[in-house]
Amino acid sequence: MLQHIVLFCIDRFRGERSLAAIDHLLNGKKTAQTLQDSKWYNVSRLFGTVPIDRSRLLHMARELEANGWIRQVDEHIYRTTLSGKEELRRFVFPPYVNGWKYMNEATLFWKRLSLLIQTVTNIIHRTSFEPVHRDERIQSFVKRWLFQHKHMQTITRSLYGEMYELLSRVEEKDANIFVWRLTSHARIGWTNEQIAYAIKEGDVAVSLSFQNVLHFILETIEKEKETFPLLFSLREQTRTQLTSSAQKTWEMLKEGYSIEQIAELRRLKKGTIEDHIVEIATYIPSFVTAPFLEENKRKRIIQQARQLKTKKLRAMKEALPDVSYFEIRLALARWDQEDD
Repeated sequence: MLQHIVLFCIDRFRGERSLAAIDHLLNGKKTAQTLQDSKWYNVSRLFGTVPIDRSRLLHMARELEANGWIRQVDEHIYRTTLSGKEELRRFVFPPYVNGWKYMNEATLFWKRLSLLIQTVTNIIHRTSFEPVHRDERIQSFVKRWLFQHKHMQTITRSLYGEMYELLSRVEEKDANIFVWRLTSHARIGWTNEQIAYAIKEGDVAVSLSFQNVLHFILETIEKEKETFPLLFSLREQTRTQLTSSAQKTWEMLKEGYSIEQIAELRRLKKGTIEDHIVEIATYIPSFVTAPFLEENKRKRIIQQARQLKTKKLRAMKEALPDVSYFEIRLALARWDQEDD
């Protein structure tokens, strides 16, 4: 599984990004470049889903090269070969995994859900227990939730019914992996590594199966709130795809502050605020780029990107010396939305 994930990333980056970019993507590093790359190269689903150290990534690249699936074009930069592309056609990526969409929510939802299930099963069976999560905010949330839902027998049946319905909609193997992660009155939940050992699967495959179910649950309860009211109530109701720092910049922009004013008030570099604006342009459709990018420049940038068939910033800058890197990034951030 990991081999194919790395191969997929190399194929999407088309020899324009190094292994470091794959490292940052899979580990969910929230830098401006990684956030933009995940959108530009259509790999946002993988964001933060496969934590991997650099040595393991280099080893994967050597294996892929030995298999003839990739070829090196520069230091730590590769492109897929024809046989590599053929191999990718046989690879089926877990359909519901979406690391970028749920990066700020999945872990929180999982902690609330797993602690709630542990608590409810122990209350029903009148057994004492050590909370599976020690985070006081998670514990406080579950206590408040239980205070609002006092009929324990009814709540238990309803919660079981919602979970059973959702898990019946995914592959049995994935459902089992998800359930094995849960702790109840009778058993302690397994880690991904323990599950991988028990079913003789790779740790990455097990982790992605778990995330596949978790993200499926989040997607489904959003669409079917009335069918899954208890699970929907565990979600964080104020959600955004922006990083917290970019969100603060977005709020200040809406209040009319300039880039320079925001940088001064927040004691950040102007370049950092520009990074935030590119992120906002990428993920907030209503954001207007006109105050930061002249329409003539925007059209020239998009025209040049099409001619060069690349999103490499250096190549773009060399072709358009009068345009800033910020303007290039901003234009590319809205390309898919405004120039399809």
